[in-house]
Amino acid sequence: MQDRPDANILLEAIQDFLIKEVMPEVRGNDLLSYKTLVSWNMLGVISREFKSGEALLNKEIGRLVGFFQDDKISGAANTYQEKLQLCRQLNENLSQEIRQKKISVENREVWNLVRDSVKEKLEISNPRYSSPD
Repeated sequence: MQDRPDANILLEAIQDFLIKEVMPEVRGNDLLSYKTLVSWNMLGVISREFKSGEALLNKEIGRLVGFFQDDKISGAANTYQEKLQLCRQLNENLSQEIRQKKISVENREVWNLVRDSVKEKLEISNPRYSSPD
C-alpha cells in the first residue's frame, strides 16, 4: 500500500490520459475510439467502487440481514471479499424466496429492498443514472 498517490488518483490520471491524449489520436478509428471510451468508463467504475463500494455493500448486507431477521449473518464477513460473497449468497436467498413464495412488486418491503440495492449499484456503475423514488 502506497501513501501517495493513492489508487483513486492513479485511476483518475489514467482516465485523464485516455480522454485528453489517446482519444484525439484514435478519433478516426471507430473501434479504438470505442475501446478507449469503454476503458475510460471502466476506470471510473473502479474508482467509484474504491470510494464507496464497501460502504454501499455494508448497507446492502444490513438491509438483507434485516429482511431475513438474522443478526448472526453479518458477523460472518470481515474482509471485502467475504462481504461480497455474503451479499451474493443473501441475494441468492432473496431470489429463491421471491420465486418460491411468488412475491410480487406489491410487497413493498421486498420492492424497496431490491430497488435500493439496484439504485446503489447504479451509483457505482453509472452515476448519471437516477430514478424517481
